[in-house]
Amino acid sequence: MTKPTGGVFAVPTTPFGTDGAQNIEALTTRVTEVLETGVAGILCLGATGEALALSDEEREAQIRAVVDAAGDRASVVVGCMAYTPERMSRHIANAQAAGADAVMITPPFYGGLEPDTAAAALHSVMTDSPLPVMVYNNPHSTGTDLLPEHLATLADTGRLWSVKETSGEASRVRELRAELGEDVEVFVGADGIALEGFVQGASGWVAASAWLLPEACQRLWAHARDGNWAAAVELWHGLSAALAQIEDNPAFISLIKQALSRRSIEQGPVRPPLPTADSQALETLLATITALEKGD
Repeated sequence: MTKPTGGVFAVPTTPFGTDGAQNIEALTTRVTEVLETGVAGILCLGATGEALALSDEEREAQIRAVVDAAGDRASVVVGCMAYTPERMSRHIANAQAAGADAVMITPPFYGGLEPDTAAAALHSVMTDSPLPVMVYNNPHSTGTDLLPEHLATLADTGRLWSVKETSGEASRVRELRAELGEDVEVFVGADGIALEGFVQGASGWVAASAWLLPEACQRLWAHARDGNWAAAVELWHGLSAALAQIEDNPAFISLIKQALSRRSIEQGPVRPPLPTADSQALETLLATITALEKGD
């Protein structure tokens, strides 16, 4: 089983046309643009986006489109979140059939499960998975914080490729590194603490913001990977302002879509019930991005 490497994985939004259907052409065009900046991969159907608002047919169409657009240039990871282990496993099988390189799963959304119970449910899914697995620890959305010792119980499945860490705990990336060793990749999953995670030894970054700002996100990671911390900090001063405006907005999916529509490719609206970002937030973000690019 070949596992993807570390690096920046951009998380696409789902473009929609005026008829409400997915705009596959807009999606694949943006995949090509993002990959030209050198990011390591694409993680489609992310956990906090519009994946749960898509039908199974729409999911399959998106996966195949991203896989075809990526080709041999980058790895494709597919979010396979679901409430039950059985449905997670079906999503994983579909991702494999569509040509994905790896998958991402979480404890059931809003399950509020005890960590041991959640880890046991994921263990059963991972044991049968034909693909490498990224486990997404997002206690804000799932109600379950998988600590390093809980995640370590998944290693014996032979499928634990990586952990996407979004708890926000200051020392968690370092703790994961110490518990899981170098065979498991640890990705920063919260854009606003990316540089902090890199300092602690994160091997990559799963970034929604990299769909909008792939070049800047890739450069930040490259500076950190190469130990060029002065350049990383200098870039971070400008980039972090834009990331904070995105991440702190409850309508961040809409904000990314609107900003991308203004700057590159029309994305259409978000699919209800996701909220729509207001015009002031959009103009503030666009001004911040302009200042960042002038600073380059």
